[in-house]
Amino acid sequence: MARSPLILAALAKDAVPQFDFAQVKHLDGGTSGAFDAALLTAKSGEHFVVRMANSASAGTELEAEIRAIKTFTPVIRLNLPFEVSQLIGDTQDSDGQRAMVFNFVYGNSIEIAQVEAISDLTLSIATAIATIHKLPVELVQSAGFPELDPASNLKYRVSELDRAAQTGKVPPVLLQRWESALEDVSLFRYQPTVIHGSLNGHSMLELDGQVSGVLHWSGLRIADPAEDLSWILGGAVPELSRNLMARYYEARPGSDSNIWPRALLYSELELTRWLLHGYSTGNQEIIEDAVGMLLVLTEEVESGKAERLHPAPLAASIAQENLASSPRAPETKNEELF
Repeated sequence: MARSPLILAALAKDAVPQFDFAQVKHLDGGTSGAFDAALLTAKSGEHFVVRMANSASAGTELEAEIRAIKTFTPVIRLNLPFEVSQLIGDTQDSDGQRAMVFNFVYGNSIEIAQVEAISDLTLSIATAIATIHKLPVELVQSAGFPELDPASNLKYRVSELDRAAQTGKVPPVLLQRWESALEDVSLFRYQPTVIHGSLNGHSMLELDGQVSGVLHWSGLRIADPAEDLSWILGGAVPELSRNLMARYYEARPGSDSNIWPRALLYSELELTRWLLHGYSTGNQEIIEDAVGMLLVLTEEVESGKAERLHPAPLAASIAQENLASSPRAPETKNEELF
């Protein structure tokens, strides 16, 4: 049974006794009831979030997130164009379960399909993602987070597709499309970078047309930067995707030109992950939902509406399109600190 906001508030008071809370509200703590969470308002006017995991896997995820946000030193935080949560305090309930209190990061979820192609928010999203990818790899390596080189990434993706194919639910035209892309080794020639690993419209927040915060850092690792862009190419209209990628290339010069097709590939492969999740949890509704989305993509591929997945020197062409009519990425004045 979910813990009530009042119980969470009492635990938060134990974790941070220096604060007096005047108000507490239920807060959505994650999908499928993975977390219990509450928004706390202190008498000083400050806001905090208290979170507790409801399963061993959720607890592992929360611990990973704490370890991740602790890697952000004050200097790194100062030079990020967005806010990252901080752990303010923690305690345990009578069963030994941890309750963790974080500062509240202000902002709203981003509905990528509704973002205007040429806007301050488009520029801000591209700059925020590029900033993450420019973080020093040593920062993540020293904290012991995973590293996935191109060969290991490719092997993992092939294995995942094989498991999805075994369900018999993936249309042959999609299997052929994805297998051809995964067999093209030239598509996977890239330099691994620091990535967030779980970027989407809920983990990246906006306020007044700017990215205000980035949450949910449990997937922090060194891997393919295209992974952090897949949610955009999978949900945005083509004009927004191209303009945002142009801003990304401006903010991170020298990025490999195949980030676009890899990000598109990953966004499509998310459908197989959703399908496999349905099977692993025995949830027929999820399975049917995934199958429906696979059929829609099949129709797009067969009609020629889906973009081809192949290596192409897109960086130059994308970065040059619409530059005159688009806001430019600001210079990173303290980039040397990264």
